[in-house]
Amino acid sequence: MAADPVHFPLPLATPGLPLRVVRLTAAGNACERLAGMGLYPGCEVRLMQSQGGNLVVAVGNSRLALGRGLAQQVLVTSQTESQTAEQHP
Repeated sequence: MAADPVHFPLPLATPGLPLRVVRLTAAGNACERLAGMGLYPGCEVRLMQSQGGNLVVAVGNSRLALGRGLAQQVLVTSQTESQTAEQHP
């Protein structure tokens, strides 16, 4: 059985590295808002910029600006770790 890849909040990611969304922990309709912006479990993202309280995230050909509080609710894993876990059953 493969180990679960390590996941962490989006604001802790290293800018520029490929990431995969693992889970959304936001309450209420915030998960729906995130999904409407293209952020949902399984999608690929990149943290482009993190300054002050805001983050810029690349999702496909789009760039999204997220407040740090909302971004904290997006749990991600690095693409290299998730690929390694898939290759070693």
